[in-house]
Amino acid sequence: MSDFEKLGIDEDFNPYYVEQGVKRPNEVQTKVIPKIMEDKSIICLAQTGSGKTLSYALPISEKIKLHEDENGLQEEAGRPFAVVVVPTKELANQIRGVFKGLSHHVGLRVRAMLGGTKGKSASLKDQSYEILIATPNRLAKALKNKEVTFDNLKWLVFDEADQLFDMGFKKDIEGMTRFVEYDDTAISFFSATLPVEVEEFIKGQFKKKNLELVSFKEGHKVQQKVETYNVFLSPKEKPNMLKEFLSKTAAGRGIVFANQKNQVEDIQKYIEQELPKLKYRVLHGDLPQQERAASHKAFVDGKAQVLIATDIAARGIDIKDLAWVLNFGLPKTAVYYLHRCGRVGRGGKRGVVYNFVTNFDAKLIGHINDAIKNQSQLDLEFIAKDIKSQRSRPKPKANAKQKQKKKKITKRTKRYG
Repeated sequence: MSDFEKLGIDEDFNPYYVEQGVKRPNEVQTKVIPKIMEDKSIICLAQTGSGKTLSYALPISEKIKLHEDENGLQEEAGRPFAVVVVPTKELANQIRGVFKGLSHHVGLRVRAMLGGTKGKSASLKDQSYEILIATPNRLAKALKNKEVTFDNLKWLVFDEADQLFDMGFKKDIEGMTRFVEYDDTAISFFSATLPVEVEEFIKGQFKKKNLELVSFKEGHKVQQKVETYNVFLSPKEKPNMLKEFLSKTAAGRGIVFANQKNQVEDIQKYIEQELPKLKYRVLHGDLPQQERAASHKAFVDGKAQVLIATDIAARGIDIKDLAWVLNFGLPKTAVYYLHRCGRVGRGGKRGVVYNFVTNFDAKLIGHINDAIKNQSQLDLEFIAKDIKSQRSRPKPKANAKQKQKKKKITKRTKRYG
């Protein structure tokens, strides 16, 4: 009997573990799978790259399989048993891939309902399926227009919950919850961080459910196997330093994160001029849907060495051979920093994070350095206030001595094993 079978998962899924190189359930899966099997409603707080997706996808697939073994195939159109809500199309497609990998062994049907693909997803109204992966705005509209109903809903999952609520989806989520039959539905939230305002919204909006917090000591932490290098420089020095990094330092594939789409476009123009042979793709929210999907797929498939992206690529996307992340600009919040860093060091592998640090970033980088040095949690609320006050101050003028020190590179890491 496999370790997954001991958690209540049927042996029919054993070939999936072989395909994915999964030898045994990890700590998150060992703790979460039994709770999903028992139809508990939970808030799971665990590091990015810790196997959260499989911890709910596997038991939900098992439970649906058992139901259909006893009651026959689900034939009612537009009435899924399970719905997973995620903040971005890229993450939705990734999670759909996990469910499809599982479904191949037990005959389940998985569909996606994503913003910007109205023509394709509208046809779901006439399809029968068990599992739906959706973005909030598209799902809220579909429920209102009766393209999909929650009549048969048994499991509602919000993945990357902190990002869902941070991205302005509260109204969509409030709208869709009006269709939920709380007594019949297990509702769960999965996230790498849980800011106070997010926790308060969840507990207020879903007060009818007895939500159990399932947290792991690594929550709110930068992965232990991730090395961090801080490069101190002025804003004007960033492009040239990026060129030096990509041509001489970067080993393997990685992501360059910028805070805004215009910064991504500026970096793209610079690379085209200075590094014309570099294989890269760009990704930001204003790209046409077809181009956005093509860029994401090309990078995931290994057709590019570098992805230049906004935080849209920081939300849960899993690229197994990613070696490094470069923060061309540090994010405005510690939550986003954790999500960016979470693209590397996944599944116990080692990774490297490089930060371009200017005078504006002094407070945030100080907290990050301390957290990495002590392997302690980042105090997200405290940091957010510090960053706001720091960035509201006028930029100090650098004297000659300070200018000479700006290219200083420091390393903040804790080695293990």
